[in-house]
Amino acid sequence: MSRRAFLLGFFSIAGQVLLLRELVSSFNGNELFIGVALFGWLGWVALGAFLGGKKNKHIVPGLLFIIGGIILPLCVVATRLSPLVVTDIVGEIVPFSVAAVISVVVMLPVGVLSGWLFPVLARSSQPSAGTVVQVYLFEGIGAFVGGVTVLFLVGTVLSTLGMALVVGVITATSPAILARRLNGPAIAVFIIGALLCLGFVPWVSTRVDTLVDSVKYRSYRVERSFDTHYGHQAMLSADETRILLTDNAIEAVQPDLSAYENMLIPPLVYCPEARSILYFGRIEFGLTQLMDSLGMFSITAVDPRGELNDIVEDVAKNSSLVTRITSDPIAYVSKHGGQRSFDIIIIPADGLDSYQRSRLFTGRFLRSVKSMLTDGGLLFVPTRYDTDRYVTEETRELLSAIHNVIAGNLSNVTFWPGERTLLFASDTQLFDIPYDSIINRLLRLEYSPQYISDNYLADRLDEFSTERLISVMAGTDITNSLERPRLSQIQTWYRSKTSDLDRKIVSSILRQPWWLVGIPVLILVFFFFTLTGEDRSRRAGLFLYFTAGLVSLSLELLSFYVYQSMAGSLFSEIAVLIGAFMLGLALGAYFVSGSVNSNMGCYSLLMLLAATVIFFATYEQVHPHLLLAYYLLFLFSVALGTGSLFVAATNRYYGTQTTGNRGLGYAFELVGSSIGALLTTTVLLPIIGLHWLLASLGLVLCVALLGSLLAERVD
Repeated sequence: MSRRAFLLGFFSIAGQVLLLRELVSSFNGNELFIGVALFGWLGWVALGAFLGGKKNKHIVPGLLFIIGGIILPLCVVATRLSPLVVTDIVGEIVPFSVAAVISVVVMLPVGVLSGWLFPVLARSSQPSAGTVVQVYLFEGIGAFVGGVTVLFLVGTVLSTLGMALVVGVITATSPAILARRLNGPAIAVFIIGALLCLGFVPWVSTRVDTLVDSVKYRSYRVERSFDTHYGHQAMLSADETRILLTDNAIEAVQPDLSAYENMLIPPLVYCPEARSILYFGRIEFGLTQLMDSLGMFSITAVDPRGELNDIVEDVAKNSSLVTRITSDPIAYVSKHGGQRSFDIIIIPADGLDSYQRSRLFTGRFLRSVKSMLTDGGLLFVPTRYDTDRYVTEETRELLSAIHNVIAGNLSNVTFWPGERTLLFASDTQLFDIPYDSIINRLLRLEYSPQYISDNYLADRLDEFSTERLISVMAGTDITNSLERPRLSQIQTWYRSKTSDLDRKIVSSILRQPWWLVGIPVLILVFFFFTLTGEDRSRRAGLFLYFTAGLVSLSLELLSFYVYQSMAGSLFSEIAVLIGAFMLGLALGAYFVSGSVNSNMGCYSLLMLLAATVIFFATYEQVHPHLLLAYYLLFLFSVALGTGSLFVAATNRYYGTQTTGNRGLGYAFELVGSSIGALLTTTVLLPIIGLHWLLASLGLVLCVALLGSLLAERVD
């Protein structure tokens, strides 16, 4: 049983991570979408655990593992092709409502199967509490190994699809070995054959990736298809056009001279003597050619996806003026802030519905950016928001949030209205120059712009257009911060305007938060339900299960968010953090698995409460060099408390019973986790903020502690 439970943990976490990666890359998903997809996964696993606990008497675990090994790669392929159900236009964003439904559907087969296996493996003549804890323990160890393996290999050695094939082979073939029906030499031959098959997986997956993308983007020729740690990349071509796709969204196009000029020419109007530029993002295609034409400065481009460098250079040679830095922007600025200086710093405002991108528009990051500007230096923020003729409410709030956070750190901010609204900021008065001077500076460039020209700017810098934009934004105090990331919420609202249904869903969830009152009410109703009736002492264990899932996943997601925002996490670090959490779950269950102390639930809740309070009080004061160690300890302590709380809940609910649904308690934990996934970082964080969210989790722990004490008195 222990080896099969280990395999279950390995398969379950691998399936979850791989399907989530593929969903995000197929639908260019943000945190709200990820929350819905994770909610769907946990909900299906909970359903599978519940059903498996009721109907598991004649099911062979080995058969379920074989089925799982076959359907996982098929589900990954189906996920990648699923946008074709809606559109075959390259780069078109699928409406959130449709993408959410698809994400829940594709999670169903693997999720239900993973949940069903838990009570099947826990089937035994021993007391239920012992078998449930044992399966949970070894599942946690398997999840630790599987999670770290997937996060280290995907994007470096294997693609998402390639890793799904590897996991499928391991899952489908392992039951034959675990059954112990083979002798020693036969097992050796079997293992060698499996390893040889796995050796061909990278070669096979590369071709399968290209084949699947060729079906998905059938109007183009797929030059390359591969994964990085950060998502799925595809290089497409048709005639003279080259397109770089990142997570099914167009990141760069060749040719697109208008976009290139808007990215580099405007800041030179205010800093004509600039010689060094820092750019956060990819410098691709015609941008490098435009730099060679300008021939007057060097540019440092910071982006963590170093794997793209050689791929892009096969299409367009890199300029000798470009220095590529493979690093996360926040990690780079944290390391070099105040040590290196640039005349112009460019932060493109793209993909702001993701915390990974919107974190670049917080006071913490911009203060570090400011320290890297030379005296008289300029911060330039090009956006894709249209303010040419009419400023929508969503556009007004987005530009106001960006403006307010920049204005809080740099004293002078100005706009260029138009189809691509541009923001400029400096601590020096650079912008109060006549229109004729702007045109003269353009004429002195070695390159003659075709789009940023006199005729174009005459309309764009018209006094009426500029004053109209400023007046529309006046009096708006919206800002973006680490504690309350509003920018992503507003961008999600902006993106929802492509669909009436999306508009209604997002508006009702994010713009009318009165419904949040129902969350604590429902939790309290469930709490009082578990403390009523003749078996209330036993049913109190269900609330402990629920609390363990809700609080642990919420704290895990919040810690990832804060760590990414403060340290600029690379995915290798996330792998270590997830590994620490999974290992802590297993060790927490192991240390108390033989305990009969009736107060174990109280001790576990106090440990989780202490970790939450300490994190609340100290996360802003941690030295940058100690961030990884701090979060490792925090996640490990949360996981220890969660693992021990699961054991305490199991002992209370199952006791020495040998009958009953052995997947029910696990299902309740997953229900709590699914609610945490759906609400914590997706909805509650931007609405009530990090501090109130941590306080709310602490309150849930206090309620659970009160229930545990009351249940002890009943005993």
